[in-house]
Amino acid sequence: MTENAPTWWPEAVLDRSRWGEAVTPVLERIAAARDRGRFPHALLLVGPTGLGRELAAVEAAVLLCCEGAAAPWSVGSCADRVRRGVHPDVVAVMPEGKGRVIRIDPLREGVVEVIGARPYEGRRRIWIVDGAEREHLPQASANAFLKTLEEPPGHVVFILLAANPSAVLPTVRSRCQQLALPGTAAFAEAADHGVPPELAAAGLAGASLDGPLTAVTAALEAALDGEPRLLLKLSYALDGGVDGFEVAAVVATELAAAGRGPGGGEGLSRLAADLLATERRCRAFNLDRDRQLVSCLLRWYRDL
Repeated sequence: MTENAPTWWPEAVLDRSRWGEAVTPVLERIAAARDRGRFPHALLLVGPTGLGRELAAVEAAVLLCCEGAAAPWSVGSCADRVRRGVHPDVVAVMPEGKGRVIRIDPLREGVVEVIGARPYEGRRRIWIVDGAEREHLPQASANAFLKTLEEPPGHVVFILLAANPSAVLPTVRSRCQQLALPGTAAFAEAADHGVPPELAAAGLAGASLDGPLTAVTAALEAALDGEPRLLLKLSYALDGGVDGFEVAAVVATELAAAGRGPGGGEGLSRLAADLLATERRCRAFNLDRDRQLVSCLLRWYRDL
């Protein structure tokens, strides 16, 4: 692994106050499967980057590793160290470099060659592979640990993360049981609001959502096709009681789930996370929201 390669996620990505409601049902299923002795040796956890899947993976590791973690969101020394990324039995394998690729050597040295060792402290050893799509985990890297992924020791669990399961190599996907985080459409249906849940409060308060959702979708689609002018005008189309950051984040998430844009939607997932982080900064420091919204969108466009 290169010297500056990331080893864990920043706190904002693991923010329970932001993603906990979406993640809790997934954790309840994981806890139930564990208690029945039915948890798979390899789980493919599907969801957009930076919008809860990393939190779900870390909290799943707490449930699987820590003796005292009887239910989701359990607390204790073990759980705290897992969440901070310092527990010896929970390791994240992260993409490296400008191309964000998981390389062969870290997989061999950090997984295959040490997988037989028993847990240091916990009930299991868990490896979280952040980015199972072929663009992050290419054929050569996948081949380096396919046998290990298929038949790991009983004390080992793999949690692979992907935004788009169809972009995962079939040889990898077939060795995993798949579990998806609920998308915004699923939340909306469950809440019976007919709109994404992030916007339900605005909708119930009488705000018109059709116009803002249409405007944001058109602007992002045009930008993906190389035309950024609608992004510059977007703040004028977002009024009437709807928060522009939330609308843009919801639309970006939906487009990411559909695999739009470079990287199968990964850039749109990062945009959604950036929008929500920027909105928090606006509230904290009383920044100009329209200006910050446009700046956030243009940063995303420049990175396309």
